[in-house]
Amino acid sequence: MTTKREPRYDVIIIGAGVAGIYQIKRLADLGVKATVLDAGGDLGGTWYNNRYPGSRFDSESYTYGYSFSKELLNEWHWKERFSDQSENLRYLNYVADKFDLRKYMQFNCHVEAADFDEAKDLWRLKIDDGRELTCRFVIMALGLLSTPTRPRYEGMDAFKGRSFHTFHWPHEPVELAGKKVAVIGTGATAIQLIPEIANKVKELTVFQRRPNWSAPLNNSPISSKEMADIRSRYDEIFATCASTPGGFEHEPDRRGFYEVSRQ
Repeated sequence: MTTKREPRYDVIIIGAGVAGIYQIKRLADLGVKATVLDAGGDLGGTWYNNRYPGSRFDSESYTYGYSFSKELLNEWHWKERFSDQSENLRYLNYVADKFDLRKYMQFNCHVEAADFDEAKDLWRLKIDDGRELTCRFVIMALGLLSTPTRPRYEGMDAFKGRSFHTFHWPHEPVELAGKKVAVIGTGATAIQLIPEIANKVKELTVFQRRPNWSAPLNNSPISSKEMADIRSRYDEIFATCASTPGGFEHEPDRRGFYEVSRQ
């Protein structure tokens, strides 16, 4: 009689962003043998990859943080109502270091295939470095923003200047002063990017297929006094987020267009 081969891990998590960090924390607390695989060079997911000017939260920063640790909630001071990419990445690194989660993570690790072996009752993951990892369960923590869509326009290959998708914005500083810049698209990313670079470039042209609507962000710093008040209301804040569409701190405004005053 042959014995069934035990998998190397109980759980493999793909993605070391916000969800992946949370999952490995919970599994580590349970004593489950698990690892996190990420194609990036470090943890953070979208906040590691997206370095374009203006990248920041579009929901209140203190509602975006983890709620599983009272100690963490009391330690961390969000600097802005809508904190930027660098602050968000600093927060995720702080969490990983505080709870010693890095030891479970493997970076620059691209999963090429994941197949379930019914005979062995386990998953086989093929990694781009030639390894095969096995586990009982796979958790996909890839998020919604892990695969950029790069359009193809005639003449793109002939363009002699620098060109990149915001998702692949260089990690080193990009000098835009004195440059003519074109932005294609007016989605959420462009809405953050355009006002950030408009006063820095020599000339800015925005191409859009159809008009988009957006409201001012009304961002502001969070003082120590305000942060203390937020900490005192965290239970209430997270309860509200759990009961609203999209997980926001506030209910959607259901007034019709003509019910809103000019002010």
